[in-house]
Amino acid sequence: MRAAIRIIWRGPTDHPRWERPVLLGLLLCATLVYVWKLDQNGWANAYYSAAVQAGQQNPAAFFFGSLDWGNSITVDKPPLSLWVMGASVWLFGLNSWALLLPQALLTLGSTCLVYALLRRSFPAYVALLASGIMAFTPVTVLMARYNNPDPLMIFLMLSALYAGVRATERATPRLLFLAAFLLGFGFLAKQLQAFLVLPALVSVFLAFARVPWKRRLLTVGAAGAILLGVSLAWPLAIDLTPADQRPFVGGSMHNSMLELTLGYNGINRVVEAEEDPAATLLPEALRGTASDAGFLRLLNKNYGQEIGWLLVPGLVSLLVVSWQLFRRKFTRQQSILAGGAAIWMFTTYAMLSFMGNSFHSYYSSSLAPPLALCIGIGAYVAIDLRKQAPGRILVVLGLVLSGACSYAMWGLSVAMPLMIGNALLVLVLLSAAMLAVPAPWPRLELIAGGLAAAGLLIGPVSAALVTAGTPQSGSNPLSGSVTRGDNTLSHFLEGVKRGDPAWATGIAIGNAPSVKLSKALTSADPACTWAAATYPGQTAARFQLETGRAILALGGFAAVDPSPSVEQFQRLVAAKRVCYLVEQPAQLEIPGNGADLLAIRNWVRGNFAPEDMDGVTVYRLAK
Repeated sequence: MRAAIRIIWRGPTDHPRWERPVLLGLLLCATLVYVWKLDQNGWANAYYSAAVQAGQQNPAAFFFGSLDWGNSITVDKPPLSLWVMGASVWLFGLNSWALLLPQALLTLGSTCLVYALLRRSFPAYVALLASGIMAFTPVTVLMARYNNPDPLMIFLMLSALYAGVRATERATPRLLFLAAFLLGFGFLAKQLQAFLVLPALVSVFLAFARVPWKRRLLTVGAAGAILLGVSLAWPLAIDLTPADQRPFVGGSMHNSMLELTLGYNGINRVVEAEEDPAATLLPEALRGTASDAGFLRLLNKNYGQEIGWLLVPGLVSLLVVSWQLFRRKFTRQQSILAGGAAIWMFTTYAMLSFMGNSFHSYYSSSLAPPLALCIGIGAYVAIDLRKQAPGRILVVLGLVLSGACSYAMWGLSVAMPLMIGNALLVLVLLSAAMLAVPAPWPRLELIAGGLAAAGLLIGPVSAALVTAGTPQSGSNPLSGSVTRGDNTLSHFLEGVKRGDPAWATGIAIGNAPSVKLSKALTSADPACTWAAATYPGQTAARFQLETGRAILALGGFAAVDPSPSVEQFQRLVAAKRVCYLVEQPAQLEIPGNGADLLAIRNWVRGNFAPEDMDGVTVYRLAK
C-alpha cells in the first residue's frame, strides 16, 4: 500500500520530484471547485434531467432518449450523455448529485488527458500550465457542474485525439480505428459538434504517419467507415423503427433523427437561417438587425466571460506554433501534437466565430481543450524565442495584447473589482518590460515569466470561482456574473430567472407547478399514461420532476414540433390516457407557435370546462 502511494505521489522517476505533487494539487483544487455546493443547481437543465428520470421508468424511454416515459417525444440530442447520467442515477437515486457528479468526473478526466497529451512530448511546466488552463477556464467549470452533453463530448474528443496522436506516431491503424470509434461515440453525445477535432486527426495522420501514401489513405478511409458506422448506428435504428412504435424525434419537423442531425443540430446551427419568430419579442439591443458573427464574437460582452480571458494568448500561440511547424523547429513527436492542436484550435475558433445566430454561449466549451494545448505549446516556444531580439519583441507584444484582453474581460463583470484588474494589468505590463531586454541574471526572467502567468491566470480563475458559486438552471447557463453593461445577455437571463418576461422563462427555465396543481397531478388517475399535457419542454420537464408523473410535452422543447397532432391528441384523450391540460398563456403569445399546439388548445377550450388552480387554467380531460 505504501509503495503504491509512493508511486502515485512521486510519479515516473525521470520526472521532477515536484511535478506529481503539483499535478495532484491542481486536480484536487479542480475537484473542489467542480463539486462545491453542486446541489445548488438543482435539476440544472430540467429538460435533460426529466429525460434521465424517464429512462429510469421505462427501458424504451432509456434507449430512445424520451422526455417522458409515455414515450411521446425525445429530447433534441442523442442519448449517450443521458445514459451516463442514468447509470449514476441507477446507483444513487434521482437527485442533483447523481445527475451532476458524472459531469465533474468527465471534466477531471479531460484535464488529465490534456496533461497526458503534452507530457509525452514537452516539459512538465507545459503540461501543467495547459491542464490548469483547461481545468479553470470559466466555461469548463460551468459545464463541469451542469448536465448538458458537452463534458462527455469533450472527453471523447480528447480521447480520440490521444488515440490519433499515438496512431500517427506508431503508424498503427488499430489506434486510428480506436480514435474513430471514440469520435463516433462523441457524435452520440452531441452530434456534429464532436467532429470539430476530425480535421486535426486526419491531417496529422496524413502528414506524419511513416507509411506509404496509399496505406495512409486506405487507413483513413477505413477509419472514416468506422466513424460513419458508429455515428449512424443509433440514428438509423431510430429512423428504421416504425413511427407508431417509437417516440417522435424532438427538434425535427418530419420525425427523423437524420433530419435532426443535419438540420436542427447541423446546417441550421452553422449557416444563417430565418429569424426565430420569438426573437421579435427580445429587447432590440439583444436582437439587433445583424449577426454578431466575426473574429471578435467570443470577446464581446455577451460571451467574453466564458472563454475570452485567454483567447488572445491562445490565438497568438496558434500563430507562433504554426510558424514553428512550418520552420520544422519541433521534434517529430512534438510536431504531431502541435499540428493537431493548432488545426483543432483554428477549426473550432473559426466555426464558433462565424456560425449563424443559433449560437449559445456554452458552445465555447469546445474551444477550451485546443486553447489550453496551444497556450501550453506556445509558452514552450516563447521560452526559446526570447533568446533572440526579434523573438523577445514578439513575446513582449503577445504579453501586452494578452494583458489588454484580460483587462477588458475583467471590466465586463460586476463581481470583479476593477482595482484588482488595474493591478493585474500593471503586473503583466511590468513583466513584459522585464522580458524586453536580456536579464542580467537568469532568475529575473523566471520571475518575470511567473508574474506574467499569474497576471493572466488570476482573471479566469476568479471568474471560474464566481461561476462555481452562482446557481445555474435552464437551457442557457452563463459563466461569471452579470455584466456591467445594460441590455446584455446576462441581464436578460437574470430577468428570465425572475419570470420577466414570462414567455422566456417558460422556454429557457420552465415553470414549476403550484402546490395545489402539483397535488392534483400527483394524485391523478393512475390509468392515465400522462398526468397532464403542457408546454413548452422545460415546463413539462419541471412538472414531471416535481410530481413524479409522466407529462406530455406538446410541441417538444420550444412547442413548435408537430407532435402530437390534434388528431393524435384527440385519440389519446378519448382513450383517457391524458388526465389534464395545463395552459401556459405567456407561451401562446409567442409568434410562430406550432399549428398543432394552437389547434389542440382550441379544441380543448371548445370541449372542456376550465378550472382555476392557484391562478393557472387547467382542463380536466379524463373524468
